[in-house]
Amino acid sequence: MEPLQPTLNLLNSMLHCPYKTWQLSKENAPVEPTIPLLQKDRAKNERLAAAAWAIEQGESLPYSIVRSTASKFTKDAEALLARTKACIANDTPPPFSLIAHCSECQFKESCYKKLKEKDCISLLPGMTPTVVAKYHKKGITTITQLSHMFRPRRSGRVPHRAVRYLVELKALAIREQKTFVVQPTNVTRAAVSIYLDFEGLPDEKFQYLLGCIIIENDRTPEPFSFWCDHIWQESENFKKLFTLLSNYPDAPIYHYGSYEAKALKRAAQQWMDNLKEEWPVIEKRMVNLLGYLRTHVYPPTYGNGLKEVARFLGFQWTEPDADGVRSMQWRRQWEATGSHSWKDKLIQYNQDDCMALQKVHQWLCDLAIGDQPENQQKENVQQVSQMRKHSPYKLRANVEFGEDFQVINKAAYFDYQRDKIYWRNQPKSQTPAATPATKKSKHGRKGSLARQTKKVNEVVVRPAHDVCPHCGSRKLHHFPTLKFSIKQTDLTFTPSGVRRHVIQYKSPITDCTKCGRRLAIRSSRLHYGDNLFALVIHYYVNYHLSNEMISNMIREQYGIRIGRQPLASLKNKWWNRTWGQDAAYIRTIVLHSPVIHIDETSMPLKGQSGHVWVFATTHSVFYHYTPTRNTDFLRELLKDYKGIVVSDFYPGYETLDATRQKCLIHLIRDLNDDLFKVPYDEEYRVMVSEFGKLLRGIIETIDRHGLQKIYLEKHTSEVEHYNQAFIEKDHASELSVRYSKRLKKHWDELWTFLHHDGVPWNNNNAEVGIKAFAQHRHGVKGMMREDGLREYLQMLTVAQTCRYRNLSFLDYLRGRCGIWQNVSPMALPGYLPFKQARLYARSLRLPRKAHWNIWKRSAKRPSFIPDKPDKLYQEQGWVSWDDWLGS
Repeated sequence: MEPLQPTLNLLNSMLHCPYKTWQLSKENAPVEPTIPLLQKDRAKNERLAAAAWAIEQGESLPYSIVRSTASKFTKDAEALLARTKACIANDTPPPFSLIAHCSECQFKESCYKKLKEKDCISLLPGMTPTVVAKYHKKGITTITQLSHMFRPRRSGRVPHRAVRYLVELKALAIREQKTFVVQPTNVTRAAVSIYLDFEGLPDEKFQYLLGCIIIENDRTPEPFSFWCDHIWQESENFKKLFTLLSNYPDAPIYHYGSYEAKALKRAAQQWMDNLKEEWPVIEKRMVNLLGYLRTHVYPPTYGNGLKEVARFLGFQWTEPDADGVRSMQWRRQWEATGSHSWKDKLIQYNQDDCMALQKVHQWLCDLAIGDQPENQQKENVQQVSQMRKHSPYKLRANVEFGEDFQVINKAAYFDYQRDKIYWRNQPKSQTPAATPATKKSKHGRKGSLARQTKKVNEVVVRPAHDVCPHCGSRKLHHFPTLKFSIKQTDLTFTPSGVRRHVIQYKSPITDCTKCGRRLAIRSSRLHYGDNLFALVIHYYVNYHLSNEMISNMIREQYGIRIGRQPLASLKNKWWNRTWGQDAAYIRTIVLHSPVIHIDETSMPLKGQSGHVWVFATTHSVFYHYTPTRNTDFLRELLKDYKGIVVSDFYPGYETLDATRQKCLIHLIRDLNDDLFKVPYDEEYRVMVSEFGKLLRGIIETIDRHGLQKIYLEKHTSEVEHYNQAFIEKDHASELSVRYSKRLKKHWDELWTFLHHDGVPWNNNNAEVGIKAFAQHRHGVKGMMREDGLREYLQMLTVAQTCRYRNLSFLDYLRGRCGIWQNVSPMALPGYLPFKQARLYARSLRLPRKAHWNIWKRSAKRPSFIPDKPDKLYQEQGWVSWDDWLGS
């Protein structure tokens, strides 16, 4: 038996679906005439199939087929012919899935049935062949398998937001035959509602039937149909429709998909100049119900088309097999015969679509308000926010199976065995050890252990008032036995460890005999001391511990009870009061540096997301948060900057008006990754290899002499030679062409460090800062708010600056080291913040102001310390010279 030869029909079908071609070849079935959706694609496919058929027949290709791309077109035609021959010669059918052409195919019913039997994931919306192949690589081929990939968020975390289509949830809805609601819709019922549906011929951009129904106050729907016999009547029908819509200015206009909205917009711009200003008002009234099925609601249907969703809700069309493709065939039948039966059938089909749209709208309204348990049970609706995430460490309750396993599982808990089982094996005189849940208070009543008064380790008595601060009178009456008192719990660091230390501050109470006010020197100190907060922030920033964990640690280790929320609030308050100025000064240090390294990363927050930017030098770093990745703030921040910016290849940095150095490490990583993907591309391999040799020689010079341009400029000739040999020449391979364009675009910015002293060739200073922040981001998992993030970034600014300078962050917070240490005085602009300047002054151990003046005149004063601190810091916390010198 001779093998079947490819025919023009088989070649045409091969362009759409190999399985269709195989079926046609085995069944010898004729290709039914269909109406392609796009004339442009049809013309291209017909020309390609005709070229392949001509090659098979041994004929030359006419110019009308190949046009101007003869060589490429011939290769495509030969490839199509080879694929078609291989397909029809095979006895086993090729794999197939649901594609766009299925709606036009004569085998769509049988194929759809087979796909449902296979539980194929291509039945789901948005499952293109590329997406299907991606899931197949993971071993996921069925909807049931895909449904098990959906994971609801844990309770207490941010609920699912309607931002993208969750295909896993769609699969779960089909598996459990439930409607899942990710987020309640904002669809409401209006006094007047308008439902639109158009019928048209997309390849001709012709809407021949404009249909709508209007429902007022739940009355009987009033239908409207605007029919076109000819295309020149289309504009008149649109004018009638716009007039109808204008009669109901407050009524929402519901439609399904973007087809109606685009057609109305085109009509308003093309035919009605007077509606150009009114169109935006009408556009705001339009509500696309399909959008809610992509983000908010997931019904148990394979697709989200109007036909499938409305039939799921119980709606039936007058013509059971009606769909969009068949309606276009009916229109062609009417054009050929002029029979009123075809016209009536189309008008009825259009009105059915409008009524189906009204059915979907009512259903979405019910879902928006139907959050009562009885409604959910009746309609089989599941709120995703109420779904519990199953833990592998807990036994899942199976109500249908029974409670036996639950009883057995409860008996295996630690407390259950300890309190009810093990003590039975002990002598009766003994009792089981009390657990924290069963421990009783000293008073013998139920409840938690009462907080015990802490032992006072130190008492500080403040002197009484000499003058009334309110009226200036010196006639004061002192109460020797009445004293204002406050206890402060702190920590003491000793060579052998850390222990709790309680200080009691007392001040006498005095009455003013003139104004009658009672006076007392009330301490402004918190109930917890500086050392305690220093340790808490050290744990929080450097070890990424949560506030709750820190609260438990200080309670267990030091006996200091402070809740999670009070700890977080007091910690931030102490930081802003004590170290906020230091973080701002570090920002000033970085912005005055000759070289700034910049990098950024994303940060998910509660209800939003943003980006964290890192600005670093070799000795300092500060962090900045922005809601978006837009670099407008960057241009404003660095508008007067005259130094060099080191960054990666993010295009946003191109807008900066500054000298730039691109990170060569990012480039090397990209070159190396692509080299692994195409190891046999000889041209690209040589290009990468020579670039590696060039850069290695430069790095060896840096290792010997450092970042000094007197030595680095010697490599300029080598850089220029590589440029001429690999960048300016033409390349054949795809990767070589792509990288030659990329290198040519950034070539000068790659070698800025050769012409300046102290400019690194990589962006490691900023990347180290990003890694430090990434550890915290991994711990909070999107549960932080913007204000909390900004406070944390201030803390991380100081912590990372200490790390860059080899200083202990804990010692810094305890006042044991300062911001001026391990850095050149030339890198510190202006004057230090007050508390840092006071710390420097105290480190001099000068007893009196006179000694300060002598030291000042000795030319030992650095530029970052003012010669008249009492005037400069008058409004920043200055108390006295004794306080300044610590004497």
